[in-house]
Amino acid sequence: MSEEEKFYFVRHGQTQANLSNLAAGSGWDVELNETGMAQARQLAESEALRACIGVKTICVSPMLRALQTAQSLNHVLQAETVTVDDLREWHLGDWERRSWSDLPDLFLPGSDPPGGEAQIEFGTRVSHGLQKALAHPGPVLIVAHGGVWYAIARILQLEHGHIGNCQLKEVRRPHKAAPWAVV
Repeated sequence: MSEEEKFYFVRHGQTQANLSNLAAGSGWDVELNETGMAQARQLAESEALRACIGVKTICVSPMLRALQTAQSLNHVLQAETVTVDDLREWHLGDWERRSWSDLPDLFLPGSDPPGGEAQIEFGTRVSHGLQKALAHPGPVLIVAHGGVWYAIARILQLEHGHIGNCQLKEVRRPHKAAPWAVV
């Protein structure tokens, strides 16, 4: 039997778009607000991040909010950082910058954003991004977005699809043939 596998995932810190309940996909490259910067610093100094001290590679979305979060965490982790374009947030097209309360549930079948990425395209891209990330020396820390986490949770058949700003998830399996689980 092969050795246990694991990776970590962190959603970026809070942005003004998050605070204002506005849709910010890959078409709107917003930075962290003061709270988001503080969240990233707090996570970097937390007991939870100490579990990640053995991380060898940080794979990060190319979007500013994810890069800022990864940079803060890497002050502690001191790992190689690799930008993985396929880990950028879902392209929401005409839904960018609109209130979430005015939009349909993105994750219902047929809720493809007009002028954006279809669910199947987004899921396929994130699947490729996950494969690229996990091909790096591990354990790997992925720093990306809520939509990306939701897609990964669906791809790996995990129960925990929601993730808060700067929330850390640990995902592991006892061997390659076993299913992944959030611990």
